[in-house]
Amino acid sequence: MAVSSGGRPATGTGGVRKFPTGANYAEALQHPELCFRDPDLQHGTVQQSPVLGPKAISGNFASVFSVTAPDGERYALKCFTRDTSAIGARYTAISTALRALDTGSLSQPWPVRFEFLEQGVLALGDWFPVVRMAWVQGTDLMSWIDHHRHDSAAVHALADRFLAMVGDLEDHGIAHGDLQHGNILVADDSTLRLVDYDGMYVPALKGEAATENGHRNYQSPQRGAADFGPAMDRFSAWLIHLSLLAVATDSSLWTQLHDSQGEYLILSEPDFKDPATSLAWPLLLGHSDQRLRAEAAHVRGFLGQPCSTLPRLTADALTLPAPPRKRKGDAAAPTATGGTTSAAAPANAPSGGIPAWLVDRVASAPARAVPTSAPAPASAGFTGRRPRDLAAAATAVLSTAAPTVLAVTVGQPEGYLPAAQGAALLASAAMIGVGRRLRPEYRTARQRVRGLRRRARELKDPAGAHRRLEQEIQKLDAATAKDGAATDKRMQTLQTDLRDGLARITMDLNRRTDQSRQRKAELPAREQSMIAAALEPAVRQHVEAKLRATSIQEARSLSNMGAKTVGALVQAGIRTAADFTGVSYSQSQGSGSRVAYFVRPGGHHVRVAGVGEARATALDAWRRSLEQRARASAPAKLPGPALTRIRAEIATLRAQYDREIKQAESKAQQDRDVLQKQITDERQRLTADRQQRAMEIQRKRADLLQRQKQLSGAEAERARVTGELSTARTETRRNLGVRKYVTFLLTGH
Repeated sequence: MAVSSGGRPATGTGGVRKFPTGANYAEALQHPELCFRDPDLQHGTVQQSPVLGPKAISGNFASVFSVTAPDGERYALKCFTRDTSAIGARYTAISTALRALDTGSLSQPWPVRFEFLEQGVLALGDWFPVVRMAWVQGTDLMSWIDHHRHDSAAVHALADRFLAMVGDLEDHGIAHGDLQHGNILVADDSTLRLVDYDGMYVPALKGEAATENGHRNYQSPQRGAADFGPAMDRFSAWLIHLSLLAVATDSSLWTQLHDSQGEYLILSEPDFKDPATSLAWPLLLGHSDQRLRAEAAHVRGFLGQPCSTLPRLTADALTLPAPPRKRKGDAAAPTATGGTTSAAAPANAPSGGIPAWLVDRVASAPARAVPTSAPAPASAGFTGRRPRDLAAAATAVLSTAAPTVLAVTVGQPEGYLPAAQGAALLASAAMIGVGRRLRPEYRTARQRVRGLRRRARELKDPAGAHRRLEQEIQKLDAATAKDGAATDKRMQTLQTDLRDGLARITMDLNRRTDQSRQRKAELPAREQSMIAAALEPAVRQHVEAKLRATSIQEARSLSNMGAKTVGALVQAGIRTAADFTGVSYSQSQGSGSRVAYFVRPGGHHVRVAGVGEARATALDAWRRSLEQRARASAPAKLPGPALTRIRAEIATLRAQYDREIKQAESKAQQDRDVLQKQITDERQRLTADRQQRAMEIQRKRADLLQRQKQLSGAEAERARVTGELSTARTETRRNLGVRKYVTFLLTGH
């Protein structure tokens, strides 16, 4: 323990040492030459805020200041604001263990050197311990992910480095105790650093109790003080690695699951304590990426397990199981590859690539593109007459026959018939033409001809066609980005709506239950008041009996209270202490003195000759003392039935208030469930729509890329396309012409 400047231990109330506040330390650090003994700190420069003096980063147990030594070395100075048991012994054990590490065998220089200074800083007239740690230039994990979330390769690489760092800790029997975004820094060379060693475990601390349980958004619900040991980081490690893998695989998950106002990556304490209502688990467990689904299932399964039983986070633990072997003769199928995060293909693939979450759905899209070698076979002709065809044939026949029928039946002029027959023939041809164009065989053939014609135009100017295709690809990419941004914004809005909605429900619940809780809290006092009220008649009766049993003659023991005065009282009707209830006074108009009146039980006032203010006051005090003694001996317990009745009434009220609170809580939970379901359904709809649009855009993109690729052999391709176009036109005229259609209408083939 540190000692005061006078050599005595500095303690507070009850022997517990009182530590300075952050403000106390800031005040002391305004004069480093006085508050430090260490030469580097004594002659150093403390970082200042523009207005408030020394700048502090405050936490639960300490305030951290930045001090730069004369040689330019920068330190993080941790000043403790709360006394922790055996802090010096703990830091000594941690320092010894970290110094013993062979830094050359570590995956990266994650340990940060530090010194524990027993008499580190003078504040409030006493010396207090500090930890002086080398200042780490780096970015906290959350900020780094937010900045690099679209760089899949970088996030994958960081996940691998995190995996390696966790392996270093496990191999040496060390646990940090509070793995979270604020304690993991990414240095400029992308290696990791660990800071804040307050809760660290090293083998020399075996058997000790934990001083903290870590950040609530990174710890298993099962963790307790007894889990202080080499395995206490495992849940946090799996959780952080899962978050990195999720962002590396699908950067949109960061937008959907991370709250910029929250102290977590993509999962938080509510997801651990109530996974059934979580919005995050369905997205992770239902993701199209197999590796992400598998790791999410692992972490989800850890929620109910004791921390000591969790497996280590290793590359082998992350490897996917091999698919079942195919029997000889079965069709070959692609195999799933496992391994560490570096083996995964990046989600944000370069131009022409497919995002990881779409691989299962559109991996074969390029294979379905238009082939470049053999032309597609032309239709052999029309097949299967439909009601539409029969209607076209009937309409054509009727149109042709109508003029003749009208001429015969109605008697039209001779010049009418040729013109009418011509018009009828045109109408019949139009009906047949319309019927032919509506046939699927004809539409397919025409679509094929149009495609070949467009392709032939492209091949006349390959460079121009390539530019146009590139522009179309860029438009698709821009549309994809715009769509993704709009969806991400909507996802963020839903996250905010959920948070605000839950807050409103909680506020409404508090408003509805505050009165009931207040009344419930007042029930014990109310019960005592009711008991006292029920006892009051018996108490009054007891006091009345005691006062009536006390003769006024006993007042003669009072000073200035002789027999004559007592006789005057008896003459006025005051024979016992019960014959008056008090004394009142009125101002005498003549002498200016006060006149005393005794108040009789009936309420009327009597004046007793020879009893002035002094004697009246003494008699009143005498009576009050008798009443107090009588009350002290009065009955203090109610009869059983009366007490039972009061307690039953209080129990009824308590049950009523509990029922009101329960109903309000049930209503609030229903409102939460409805809100969460609405948000979940909307998020699922947005995700499904996004994936569907992305699949369609990816197919279009694959087709455009295929057409670009075909431009490389433009001359040969143009000759092939021209020949195929000529063949397609000939076959369309031969197999799907008007004559063929008329024959088809008449014969059915």
